[in-house]
Amino acid sequence: MRTIKMRVRPFAAVFCVLVSFVLPQDARAWGNTGHEVVAFIAWQQMNATARKKALDLISLVPQLTSPTQKKADGFAQWQTELPPGLSADDQNMFLFMRSATWADSIKHIGFHDSDDPPPGVTVDHPIGFSDTASHGYWHFVDNGLTSDKSKVLPTPAPNAAVQIAELRQRLASETKDELKAYELIWLLHLVGDIHQPLHGARRFVANKSDLGGSSVKISLSSDLKDKFTANRPAGAPGNPPTELHAFWDDLPGVTSNPALALKPAVNFGKPLAAASGAAVNDTVPSDWSDKSFQIAKSDVYVSPVGPGNTNTQGKGFAMTPTYYDQALSDAKAQLALAGARLAKMLNDIWPPQ
Repeated sequence: MRTIKMRVRPFAAVFCVLVSFVLPQDARAWGNTGHEVVAFIAWQQMNATARKKALDLISLVPQLTSPTQKKADGFAQWQTELPPGLSADDQNMFLFMRSATWADSIKHIGFHDSDDPPPGVTVDHPIGFSDTASHGYWHFVDNGLTSDKSKVLPTPAPNAAVQIAELRQRLASETKDELKAYELIWLLHLVGDIHQPLHGARRFVANKSDLGGSSVKISLSSDLKDKFTANRPAGAPGNPPTELHAFWDDLPGVTSNPALALKPAVNFGKPLAAASGAAVNDTVPSDWSDKSFQIAKSDVYVSPVGPGNTNTQGKGFAMTPTYYDQALSDAKAQLALAGARLAKMLNDIWPPQ
């Protein structure tokens, strides 16, 4: 195991530096905490060879500057943002976890950004960190359903399932480490994304997509708001969700700063039940997105969520403890499964030596 040596700033100072790094609610799946949970679970199940290779590649991730001069941090910045007092092994684990949020950090900062794939393209071949697109459409599989007999559009491609298959194949065969680093951090993120039910579905209402639940307004009781903010450090930024997509994103906890989400992710991930072997051994990404779609139909677009984007008074749907409990159970199972599948994928690419 390679040990990463670093200079660590006091955590309070890191918070002051990072408090402005806040992603929009609709810019991510699972939120920072959830993506880091997936990486945490994967790390526990990865062999030593896969861990070392992943760390070697992650160390090549640069800080990027967009055409608007906004920055997406890379490995050097992640090192300085780690909490103090970690062992060398935990430093490496936290760096791996942090890298799983990178694909969201490049959204909405001035790169070419679109949730619609380009016409006439069935798969995108990654070109590396020189890419000036943030590939919003890689993050989901827009399987359609409707609650009012609206026209349901076909599922667009490229999408998360297509790109996971492409990234996995390229990572296993690519010879240039700089390109492998790009492929790896995208893969870490997309495997998490595809297991979020609202990254596998969109509902059409009045012949218009709800953007994976992002247009569906919700309201939370004070007790439910507290559940979303319970698993985070005091003072960490992040607000309880106000729309359906963010509700599911933030079930592991809402912490909009990825550096401050690391310890909450460990706290959430440690007690999760292991995924079943049969499910883990299903290596077909389209099967994963189909399962997310089924959960969306059975557990997302159900009461108290009505057939439209607001209730009859034009207000958000009032979420219930029963709905929250089922959603949290689904999230825990999907996160555990995503982490185990990610570990299997990386272990297959880099078997023990």
